[in-house]
Amino acid sequence: MTQPGDVTLVRVTSAGPAGAVEALDRAEGWVGFLDEGDVLGRDAVARLLAHVPGPDVGLVYSDETNAAPGSGVRKPFHKPAWSPDRLRCQPYTGRLTLLRADLAREVGGLRPELGACAEHDLVLRAGERARAVVHVPEVLCDRAPSAGEFPCFPPQSLDVAIRLTDEHLARRGLEAVARPHPVAPGLLRLEPALRSRPLVSIVIPTAGTRRRVRGVDTTLVVNCVESIVRRSTYSEIEVVCVVDDTTEEATCDALRALDPDRVRLVPYEGPFHFSRKVNRGVLVASGDVLLLLNDDTEVETPGWIEAMLVYALDPAVGAIGARLHFEDGRIQHMGVVGVGGNPGHPYHGLAADTVGHGANALVPGNFLAVTGACLMTRRDAFEDVGGMSSWFPASYNDLDYCLKLHDAGLRIVATPDAVLAHFESSSRDGSVATSELELIRRRWGRLLRDDPFYGPNFPSGVADYQPGFSTP
Repeated sequence: MTQPGDVTLVRVTSAGPAGAVEALDRAEGWVGFLDEGDVLGRDAVARLLAHVPGPDVGLVYSDETNAAPGSGVRKPFHKPAWSPDRLRCQPYTGRLTLLRADLAREVGGLRPELGACAEHDLVLRAGERARAVVHVPEVLCDRAPSAGEFPCFPPQSLDVAIRLTDEHLARRGLEAVARPHPVAPGLLRLEPALRSRPLVSIVIPTAGTRRRVRGVDTTLVVNCVESIVRRSTYSEIEVVCVVDDTTEEATCDALRALDPDRVRLVPYEGPFHFSRKVNRGVLVASGDVLLLLNDDTEVETPGWIEAMLVYALDPAVGAIGARLHFEDGRIQHMGVVGVGGNPGHPYHGLAADTVGHGANALVPGNFLAVTGACLMTRRDAFEDVGGMSSWFPASYNDLDYCLKLHDAGLRIVATPDAVLAHFESSSRDGSVATSELELIRRRWGRLLRDDPFYGPNFPSGVADYQPGFSTP
């Protein structure tokens, strides 16, 4: 076990970039960085390193508190487990972060010319190479007051943050470029820069249900497919509608008429079974990228497919979810977390402009799962884990699928850059069968009780990241 004496802590402001580089060159064991005004909790370093299980861990980081200048209020910032898809857009790891000194030097050390972004750049590069990263969900540092309400890049360094993030994206082979966040100064968003144009098969199970949408009697699947073909900017798609044998012929004709070349209808017989309908659609689909979609959704952002493809083309990612809104614009879905052994939807029913805990409602993030109402996945990943389990005919099939991917070592991403309306449970009964709830708990109860991306610092029973007050 590594001992605290093996740690070099560098005060960046007092040492300056050159001094920090020199300190890193001399460091042995672990190295970390502090700003003027950062205060470590009692035995912070020892508590952090006590969670390092072995030599494979290259980075370890804790939670922190912070406050805006003059506020006098210390707010805890509880971080998720290692989330590289969030780190690209927000320097969330913050304090206290320790890196193995040899790994830091192996990836090139500090680049002092990056100024205030040099430490984040080093964390990005070390995270690319580290075999394991550990998050310790304890508040171990009181962060020096900053200009923002959440971790972000200094405004004067945003151009530098964009450049180093673009370099990271190029090293990882990701087909995107960094841009300033449209509503949150100091954060970034990824703009698709796709070189690949794979065929995306959009699989929609449907019974041809009708209901009133915005005051108008609407056939849901027709409205859904029309929004896809009329609004989407990505053209390499096919739409596979898995249609019940009870669906009206007029509905089938309307679907074919929307785009005869790209819309296909696949018959399905028998009682409702979401998993089997999805698997049936995937069998006849032609694309290497699959997009599972409920028929009671409607496209809002034209570039939704491109925004999800950025992550689907990363072989380390298994599933990607979108941000879904209720008909009135409130948040319906943006990732699934485990809360007290049950799945929960963060910020469910809150306003669309919700910032979230540490701005996590504004940036892509890693989760245990995303909803099958809009879920992109590669065919190879789908087949490797056996597709949708037939044990879940109505509920939790999407949760089970994502947890299988997580168990296989693949990341799950939810992106706020793909937005759809979701007229929730319009096409079937929204109740949950007790047998399915008991089964998902038996299969995945440990993860749902101890969700590493949600952590133990939020009250059980809610999923809105409302922490209690804590200090280091």
